[in-house]
Amino acid sequence: MAGLGVDNALPRVISSKTHGVIDYIHAGTNFIVGAIFRKNNRRASNAAFALGAGVLANALMTDYELGVFRLYSFKVHGILDYGVAATSAALPALLGIQDTGAADYFYAQGGGETVIAGISDYDDNSGARREHRRLPGERFRGRIAA
Repeated sequence: MAGLGVDNALPRVISSKTHGVIDYIHAGTNFIVGAIFRKNNRRASNAAFALGAGVLANALMTDYELGVFRLYSFKVHGILDYGVAATSAALPALLGIQDTGAADYFYAQGGGETVIAGISDYDDNSGARREHRRLPGERFRGRIAA
């Protein structure tokens, strides 16, 4: 999907609808964790809130079953998912919290996001309401919902 060698080796078992549910759970989890971290680690708390907001915005703007504004395709959503995964894993070093329990949360979240992105079928356009421009080298498959 995003040019990762391992990405092509993984099975595509998560549909766009299931992925949407996971997105909203993921955003909510970040908001809850941000509240939990608030008292003891402001940096980690702010980072969790920011990640939650980013995941929520990505879900709301994606043209899939659970999207609201439907501004871009599920394929673009997938590219942004890999960005969330990389950001999650990099945050402990960027914030200087590598030696805290909060760092473990961000590392686990980055790994989990990578796995979910790796097994999601970003070619699943079954929930799309409109046809999107194709990315370079992309073949369109799936149907467009009326």
